[in-house]
Amino acid sequence: MASQVVYSHDFPRLVDQGQLAPEQFDYVFLCEGDSWMDRSSLTQLSLPWALSEIWQGALGNDALFINLSRFGHRIRHIEAALNDDFLMWLNVDLGFRFDALLFSAGGNDFIDAALHPPAGQGLLRDMHGAGPGLTAADCLNAVAVSNLVTGEIDPAFDALYRLVRGSAFYAGLPIFLNGYNVPVARNAPALKKAWLFEAYRKNGIPPESGGPPFSLWQELTETIFHTLEAVVSGWPAGRVGVVPVPTAQVPLLPADPLAQGESGDWINEIHPNVAGWRKLAPVWLGAIHTVVP
Repeated sequence: MASQVVYSHDFPRLVDQGQLAPEQFDYVFLCEGDSWMDRSSLTQLSLPWALSEIWQGALGNDALFINLSRFGHRIRHIEAALNDDFLMWLNVDLGFRFDALLFSAGGNDFIDAALHPPAGQGLLRDMHGAGPGLTAADCLNAVAVSNLVTGEIDPAFDALYRLVRGSAFYAGLPIFLNGYNVPVARNAPALKKAWLFEAYRKNGIPPESGGPPFSLWQELTETIFHTLEAVVSGWPAGRVGVVPVPTAQVPLLPADPLAQGESGDWINEIHPNVAGWRKLAPVWLGAIHTVVP
């Protein structure tokens, strides 16, 4: 039986029709989160697909990935759903057991907080009319970042963690965390928006400010995603069985900042393409295999 990815809403039908027998897989994983667990575009899936592609060849075993993730979800969206579909999967005896939870969240929270508020009222300061010599620190509102992390992101992850640890079946379930990877801000929409590109333009942040072309945008993007990585890497503190996967350290080929479509290891502005996922998946595989025998 080949490794397989199944969305949660398709699971009952596939089982009822005899097309899926979860108990026959060597490993079963529950996947929750955002687009990095769901899909990079309308036509390309993300991490679970990439893991299923290499799992059998690397380990000689079959893995089933049951996916609850949804493109665009912030961690608050996920928290709101925890007492619904997620809770069912953790507390109903389905005749098989999950080996781990694969979780990706936080990226949309940072990106949305940069793009959606009026200029200067989100994570980014309003830099319209600012002179040359700007740095990422000038453009990023550190207080807004702190408020987002302590007021929304950290409490939402804690709610997920406590729900898992309170499960009737999975109190010790390992939780693997996505650390993302630094993209390049450019006009290459993910679905309908080029998120960072539009956020920077909306807040009057020039691509460069006295330095090389696009140097300020890249410095700012690196600052945002390194901050996000630090947040995710901090979640294991004081918690048992929470494992950050070092995806941020994978050297993905950067996109051309002028490219408006697929470029480097990226299918759009903020998501890897097939080549990118094939570089990230082995890091996940290695991290999982050190904990799940």
